[in-house]
Amino acid sequence: MRYHDAVRRVSVLSARIIIGLRKVRDDLTGHREARRLERRRLRKLQRTRMRREQRRQRRAEARNARRLSTTTERRFELDNVELTNRCPFRCVMCPRTEHMTRAQGNMSFEVFRQAIDQYVEENPERAATGGVDLHHFGESLLHPEFDRFIAYANEVGAATRMSVNPLMLKPRIAERLLAAPPTWIMFSLDGHDDASFERIRGVKAAYDVSVRRLEAFLAQRQALAATTFIELSMIDFDENRESIARQQAYWRAHPGIDRFLIKRFVTWDGSAAEINDYAAQLVDNTIRRGEHAVPTCRRPWRKLSVTWDGNVVPCCYDFDKKIVLGNILDVSLKSMWNGERMQALRNEFLSNHVENPLCRNCASLYRSVSTAKAQP
Repeated sequence: MRYHDAVRRVSVLSARIIIGLRKVRDDLTGHREARRLERRRLRKLQRTRMRREQRRQRRAEARNARRLSTTTERRFELDNVELTNRCPFRCVMCPRTEHMTRAQGNMSFEVFRQAIDQYVEENPERAATGGVDLHHFGESLLHPEFDRFIAYANEVGAATRMSVNPLMLKPRIAERLLAAPPTWIMFSLDGHDDASFERIRGVKAAYDVSVRRLEAFLAQRQALAATTFIELSMIDFDENRESIARQQAYWRAHPGIDRFLIKRFVTWDGSAAEINDYAAQLVDNTIRRGEHAVPTCRRPWRKLSVTWDGNVVPCCYDFDKKIVLGNILDVSLKSMWNGERMQALRNEFLSNHVENPLCRNCASLYRSVSTAKAQP
């Protein structure tokens, strides 16, 4: 009897365990199914929100585009004045290295004077506060009269900015630069030793020399109590990340550096495949075009740049003069600003059919919804 009772109790207990396990299994299956359905719901919600945001953005862009036209009453800003397009460096991230085909030379003082005078006359407030970059696709300190040009711009009321490679700061050049002086200097110093500098900037045995010359310049600036704002930048891309990690703490804490900048990597006009390969994300403007009513870039309504020979281009990314609006010795900047060629460029933007060789592959032509959302 005891034996049979024990068997019954075991049978009942086993049945309860089996029922319990089946219930647990069913609960787990239900949870998995619920999670799967929830993930599907969230993905659908995300897609719906994205489509809604794209529609909202397109409507906003269309409204903004209606306020634009092929002519504008907005006064132009002078973005870059290229003192020279000569350069001793062969930087891997610069299209000048392998793709610039235009003639090389130095800007004449007459071209420079025309550019600065017209800018100050047309937009004096912006010239004084925003200033003008005295560089484009060359090393400006190679110009034999760079200090005369800076001094003239200062004299007539245009603030001046200049991007400089510290390797160029030989003692006499440094003295002239501080005596001019520009309002703002950005020193570009990539790498952390001679090998990394050569890999990025293409010049041998140059990093340690660059640092020594920069340190001497900063000490001289401090001794003179010069007010020029000093920024040091390093470009953020794979070839430079180790160097940034090694060097940024030193430069951020340096008493002679007013600002340290990890500079965003750009692909310029997007026409150089080997530069595009360094980008974190490839851009396809044919896809982006479908997400936007018009390009989000507004440079054709804001800025002009002048190359060393007096030719005027609509964008600082135009390294090879792909769109020339005219020459400053023949036509005024004001006339070019709403001239036929500039109107044709703006019309491409307003029609959302940008096919010119300067803009069609540019990563800045459209700003995607996903990119906009990711930015702080």
